[in-house]
Amino acid sequence: MQSDQILRDIQVARFVETKSATSLLSLNRSDAPPVKNLGAKAPLEIVTVEDFWVRVKEKDSKVEGWLPLQSLQSRHDDLGIYTNLIDTYLRKDASSSAKVVTTIPRLRRIVPLEITKNFLKIQYENQIGYADITHFVSRADFASLAYHPKKNWVTVLYRNNDVIITQKGETIPMKEILGYVTNSHRGIVIRPDSATYGPPLRARVEILKPEAHIWGISKIDGHGEVWWKKKNLLLEEPEAPSKSTVTTDSLLKREIYSIAFENKNSVRGLVSSEGVYRTEDGLTWTQIPLFGKQNYPVSIHPNGTWFVGSYKSTNHGKSFEPFIRWDNIAQAIEAAYHSNPKIMRLTQIEALPNSRILIHVDTGVKQIKLRSLIGDLHWDVIKN
Repeated sequence: MQSDQILRDIQVARFVETKSATSLLSLNRSDAPPVKNLGAKAPLEIVTVEDFWVRVKEKDSKVEGWLPLQSLQSRHDDLGIYTNLIDTYLRKDASSSAKVVTTIPRLRRIVPLEITKNFLKIQYENQIGYADITHFVSRADFASLAYHPKKNWVTVLYRNNDVIITQKGETIPMKEILGYVTNSHRGIVIRPDSATYGPPLRARVEILKPEAHIWGISKIDGHGEVWWKKKNLLLEEPEAPSKSTVTTDSLLKREIYSIAFENKNSVRGLVSSEGVYRTEDGLTWTQIPLFGKQNYPVSIHPNGTWFVGSYKSTNHGKSFEPFIRWDNIAQAIEAAYHSNPKIMRLTQIEALPNSRILIHVDTGVKQIKLRSLIGDLHWDVIKN
């Protein structure tokens, strides 16, 4: 498909940053005079988006210029904008029968004032009204992960109107979401090839090989003008991941046993799904060989300690050591219930304030909760 038929995640971003040091250009051409040199991770706000170019302004100044889309990366704390796939009525009230105030032409970049039930409250051309949210695409449509202030980072299956559906089957209102990790290889069809074949409008597609070339021109005596591919405008795609590395989208196709992240400002985390994996960026995950293909409960404490099953790590998952002595657990259970557990299986780990943790142990007869200070060998049984 052509680039103007597909909307990509970066095109619905609002606040972005540069991937590396680059030059802000005066025009949307690679040979345009530079406006300013930018360092890596320079914060920018998108003003206008084209197929392969974007006009941006510095977040804390009025300096504007052009950059190739692929020189930018989205921010995890960016909620982005909404863009309508078809001409959309702006209505006086949040009702499909309300009076039409004006029409918003397709593919406009909109920052909503509010997300209500099935409608976006919008200011467009100095008029405030409500537009059907089903006409719009947002960062939620590209999201693999979403941040909720009470649930931390959650895995996203899809967006449904004004809510997102998580892999656990939870329904979370989009107005409660504070950030997204998006899939750069996902596209949304905005101009189908045909009404009878090919992906329809709004279909989600996977971008296998993005290409956009800059062409050079030379004049050769006796031949006239000769056009040639100068370079690929899009940055080189990374090498295919190894067998020990998987993407977030690949993980979502599996059953996830347990998942944990550090906090809103970090998507560094752990997941247990046919093995235990760690991530630095929320996009790709590297398997931790110590745990093989087994599933274990995972957790990350606010004090920086990572937990996988009966092991803990104090260096972000680079190495692990045991933190549970099962004989101590058995003694605590026997003292509390006057019965020696025949089996013990760790099923859940919860972070508690003041460097404490709570573990759930299945004895085959009942689920037992035990609490301890991190690093302490003594465990207290918590009876409901």
